[in-house]
Order: sequence, then C-alpha cells, then structure tokens
Amino acid sequence: MARRSSPSPPTGPRTCCCAPVAGVAAPSHRARAAQVVVALTPGEAMPAPFSAPRTSLNSAITGHRSIAFASVPLADVKRIKDHFDAKVNDVVLAACSGALREFLHDRGELPDQPLIGMVPVSVHEAEIGATLVEGTNKVTGMFTRLTTDVDGPVERLKAIRQRVATSKEHHGELDDNLLRSWAQFAPASIMSLGAKLYGDNNLPDYHPVIYNLVISNVPGPDFPLYFLGARIHAMYPLGPVFHGAGLNVTVFSQEGTLNIGVIACKKQVPDPWPIVRAFERDIAALVAAVDADGGGPDGAPVAPTTDGDS
Repeated sequence: MARRSSPSPPTGPRTCCCAPVAGVAAPSHRARAAQVVVALTPGEAMPAPFSAPRTSLNSAITGHRSIAFASVPLADVKRIKDHFDAKVNDVVLAACSGALREFLHDRGELPDQPLIGMVPVSVHEAEIGATLVEGTNKVTGMFTRLTTDVDGPVERLKAIRQRVATSKEHHGELDDNLLRSWAQFAPASIMSLGAKLYGDNNLPDYHPVIYNLVISNVPGPDFPLYFLGARIHAMYPLGPVFHGAGLNVTVFSQEGTLNIGVIACKKQVPDPWPIVRAFERDIAALVAAVDADGGGPDGAPVAPTTDGDS
C-alpha cells in the first residue's frame, strides 16, 4: 500500500493554533493538554514517564530501610529564594540535586542525563470528577528534571528554577484528577498483588526507569507544637519508597527550621547520611553566595520573608 507523503515538520519552536471558532465547541481539558504537548519542542515539556536514567536506586526494593535526617534554618532558605527570585521548592530541589550529584559521583554512577524527580503536588482546589470518591487524598504528581547534570550550587538553582517552571506550565494543562482516577480504578487487593508480583520478579530491571526518586516539600506550622505537655523541637518526615524508586527525600518546615528526612531501601543505599550532609553543604554554599552578592536582589539587603511561599 502506498503511503501518503506528509510535509516535513518545521524546525524550531512551534505554535499551537487553539483560537476558538464560531460554532465549534471549546476544546476539553485533555484536548488542551494534547495541544500544549504538540506546541512544545523536545526538552521544553515536563519529562515523560519511562525517560529517567538508570541508577542503582531504581531496582526492586526489600523490606529493610535506612534513614538519615538533618535541619537547616528556614530563614536561610528564604534568603536564598528572595535573592535569586526563586521559590522555596526551587531551593529544596536545587540542594537535593547537588546532594544527589555528589552522592552518585562518589559511587561512580553519576549519569550524564539529569535525574527525574516525582514531586507530589496538592490539588485541593480541583473539582471532584465523576471517577473520584469524596474524602480521598487530593495529591497528584509532577515530573521534573533535576539539576544533577549542572556543576555549581548557584548554577543548579538557576537551572532548576527554569525546569520547574516548565514542568509546572505543562502539568497545569493536565487534568488534576487524572492520576487520582487511575489510583482508584483498580481495587486495593489487585494493586497489592500486582506490586508483589512486580517486585518479586524484579520487573523494574526490565523496563525503562519511570522516575528516579520522590522529593516532597511539606509546609508545616510556624508555631510551637506540644505532645502531652512536652514541646516538640523537631519532626523529621519519612516518605514512601517504591519498587523502581528506592529513595525518598522529604522536607518539612517547622517553627523556623527546614527538617530533611531521607529514607531508602537499605540494599540500594546502606548509608544515606552523606546525602543529608551534602544537602547541608549546598544550602551553606548558596547562603555564602547570597552574602557575597550583598544579601538581597541586586545586592540590596533584605529581611527574610515570612509568607508561606513554597
């Protein structure tokens, strides 16, 4: 059968013609998402699943865990984000990128391609669709390229700011309830059985890596917490790990500090303490860069912000 020839695609960024036409219904949410994908050139979109580089963190996990934790002043993080016109989440992802870059380099397995992190995103404002059940967690996931391929803490922060902005723009065009709908589609018993078969047969080793790790930033209270009359001085978050993604980094802000919790499959990361120590060093290096520039945007000293910007 003869194939009908098609014109060669244009080079460079393409525009998407989405203008409404009289008498034609407006495109649906998913249709608009498809139009956005078409409009983006390679490298401009949120990274797709199964496009992450393979590392030793991306195999089947066991039941054993290793943990590490640390704290950095939240005021330092906010000084950094104010100075570089970034978000708190950008600073966290940049410091995580630096820590992972150092950690993987020391293990002799730093890939040329940037790691891909799955960042949980709140969708509390999303409308409940017909496929969802009221009362379920209102969280979805955003994939973003980390800056493990960039040398230097300041350069990493500037690069992650742009990469996260791109991922947010793309993710914003997707249905907020898409992943949540899939999660409720299969019964829990089938999901549990599937996860067991997936891990027992080492299936993560036989397909491209979906994403490398989960990095989560959870805003916490800025006032003291107590338990049975005793003041809680620090709470260190520990998130879930999965087959194919055996490392989780979660940060939690609490009363002027940013608490970092790292949990990993012990087979993949026997000692995660170098990761949190490298995170601390990256934050310290960014603070030093702010001080060297005069403290604030364009060298003007500024007071740390107190808003909930994340």
